[in-house]
Amino acid sequence: MFVFARILLRATLVTFALMYVLPNVGGIRVHGDLWGALLGSLVFNAVFWGLECLLAVVKFGINVGTLGFGVFMTAALKFLAALLSPALALVGTAQVLPGYLQIGSYFPGALCAGLVLGGTMWVSLPAIKSPKKETAG
Repeated sequence: MFVFARILLRATLVTFALMYVLPNVGGIRVHGDLWGALLGSLVFNAVFWGLECLLAVVKFGINVGTLGFGVFMTAALKFLAALLSPALALVGTAQVLPGYLQIGSYFPGALCAGLVLGGTMWVSLPAIKSPKKETAG
């Protein structure tokens, strides 16, 4: 139930970002209405999930291939991938739905829009709760 609510929240946030925020970013053109934005949101989330899986496999391969010493390298790559993967997923969405989403320039347009979408996806992450400490007494 919680996972479904999180996916629904993520799709809703990306839908509203595609409708209202991304048309204001230079180099991004969005055509369509609510249903087009919802379709774009679903495609974006699917592409983003596939990209996350691909990056997890690459990270695992580097860590195993270097017998654990790759952790130092993959920590920086994980941070960089967290910043760039929404932009890459947006470019993938523009390739899948060229009639709905067009990206004129990759550097300022796609990167800024990717940071906006990354922020909306960060909001939909569950909060990490610290374990409760037991008190003696």
